[in-house]
Amino acid sequence: MHDGDVQPLTNKVSTVNNILLKFSAITLLIFASFCAQFSVAAESDAGRDEVLNRLRSFVTDVTSFSANFNQTLYNADGDVVTANEGIAFLKRPGQLIWRYEGEGAQEIIADGKNIWMHDKELQQVTVSPLDERVNGTPMVVLMGTGDLEEQFEMTVLSHSDGIDWIKLVPRAAGADFESLFMGLTGTALAAMELRDSFGQATQIRFFDFKPNIEINDDDFQFIPPAGADVIGEPVN
Repeated sequence: MHDGDVQPLTNKVSTVNNILLKFSAITLLIFASFCAQFSVAAESDAGRDEVLNRLRSFVTDVTSFSANFNQTLYNADGDVVTANEGIAFLKRPGQLIWRYEGEGAQEIIADGKNIWMHDKELQQVTVSPLDERVNGTPMVVLMGTGDLEEQFEMTVLSHSDGIDWIKLVPRAAGADFESLFMGLTGTALAAMELRDSFGQATQIRFFDFKPNIEINDDDFQFIPPAGADVIGEPVN
């Protein structure tokens, strides 16, 4: 499979109701993609630049958002491994709530300095410094903590099902994922897909996306619940 011949399987995204978020090897849950071969659409330079400018605008001009999400993890054979849904809140730079709903619910909170992962079923909390866990990962695109152009090579793909797709390939050697696909409707985030080096694929579909909303900084502060086992030390 050649680099220029890969596109997210958008019709699969449209029909899947759930997506597993896998944040890379850092306890975060971040995104892998279920992909199919394709030919990149022959678009004008102006058209490609316009799509890239909208991605840049999403990263720089959307200072906060809330959205519901569906997510599914696929194995290398395309079988569903895990499915879930939840709600996300983000405030740039570096603040995030990613909350799963239902049985065995988990939540991930970034407070601007640390990332907390709370497993309610296990009564366990893991904390790590934000910069260590985000730099060089797809979370940079969401969190606004790094330069997009420096960290990724970006290619505009086809427009499908009302979504404009951009492929992002990490420039740094040794990244734990191969490519990230961002799906935009205007400057609204519609979907994310990521393929990892193990052949696994994750798709995230966002809906009820609300940009530039008011969110109090205090909402991102996390206090481990009484009795929880805390692994790691937060930075101040």
